[in-house]
Amino acid sequence: MAPDKPDTPDTPDTPGPAPGQTPARDTSGPIRQDGSLLDMPRPPKRTRSKLVWVFLLAVIVAGAALWQLRDLVLRDAVPDRQANMTGTEAAILGPNATNGTLPSMVPMDGDAAAGAADQANATAAAPGVNATSPDGAFAQDDAVVRFAFVEDVANWLVEGYYPKGTHMEARTSGWVAPSLKSANMRYGVSMTGLSWSGDDISAGRASVLDYAFTPAMLEALQRLYADRFMAAMATAATAAKVTDKGKERALTPAEVAEMYTLYATRLRGLSGALREIAGMTDAVVRVNAWLTAQQTALEANAKYQDAVFAYDTAREGNSAHLAEQARRIMELSGKAYQQAIMARERARETLAESIRRNPDARRLDDDTLVYTAGWVYRRANGKPEKMDAVRMAATVLADTAARFDKAAQASRQ
Repeated sequence: MAPDKPDTPDTPDTPGPAPGQTPARDTSGPIRQDGSLLDMPRPPKRTRSKLVWVFLLAVIVAGAALWQLRDLVLRDAVPDRQANMTGTEAAILGPNATNGTLPSMVPMDGDAAAGAADQANATAAAPGVNATSPDGAFAQDDAVVRFAFVEDVANWLVEGYYPKGTHMEARTSGWVAPSLKSANMRYGVSMTGLSWSGDDISAGRASVLDYAFTPAMLEALQRLYADRFMAAMATAATAAKVTDKGKERALTPAEVAEMYTLYATRLRGLSGALREIAGMTDAVVRVNAWLTAQQTALEANAKYQDAVFAYDTAREGNSAHLAEQARRIMELSGKAYQQAIMARERARETLAESIRRNPDARRLDDDTLVYTAGWVYRRANGKPEKMDAVRMAATVLADTAARFDKAAQASRQ
């Protein structure tokens, strides 16, 4: 909205003649002598009534009130107009927020009641309103987790789907490459679509996680981007090309449906794993046991490699005695290394089996389950409140899986 033009100052009034005085004739132009109306003197200017000034004052007050009301409306409808508040922050800090969490499907402005969804949907097609956003909220970006991140995730997921026969892992059916580990590596390094400041990427990554990995922010981001994410997935799937038998082609509707189904299965598995890990009373102990066993195996391997090198060196020195001593040390180191590997695998299997108590988590392999447990451990160790964020992440993943199921069904029709 363009700013209003400033009011033009009024031209000062010219004083009129005194009462009872004959007004002077205007001699600035030619005078007619035939007694026409042009020869009549001009009437004196009227002085403005006090009522006019009262009226103007009322208009100014009303205009100021309307301007303040306009700012309030725009501030609620488009929260990121405020310098220190993003759309998601406004949702969190709104009166509907309770104990740091947001009720499901609370309108984005944080003020409207949840029952106003029908009215919001009716206005979603109005100019300037994002029709794909829930509750008719204005299309907007979070200040830290930008829509560019969401869009990049959608493109990455579609690119990571391989129909049957287009990849060595897709011999009997389609296959999806993206995983929690690859996602962590991709966005933990490139930080695509994530806003942070400074030159230390580790500090930037930590600041983004501290900002986004809370129950309220995860739910707010889901409500802000869920529909737009699904639209981005559909767009990417339509534009996707795969190389099949040396030729490039588009995805078929059946393949698009398979892609959604595969990702829904994986997301539901991750959701179950996170929920089980968050519910373990001894989760930290179990993960610590695995990490300790893993570190012990690494150290045992290093000692064994040193012993092998010492043995080879002793043999080359033509000293049978030293070579024999080195051989014995090498054998002992090798046995210790084997035992460390066995202990590591037992700890790994125990951890994975404990997570598989959740039926959905059984969809995932041991490597994924153990990596997920380690990922949670790194973010929640010493911060028990982060387990609430883990539970919310599980809810968001389950919701996304359900959306993928619906998209798969729609693609098959």
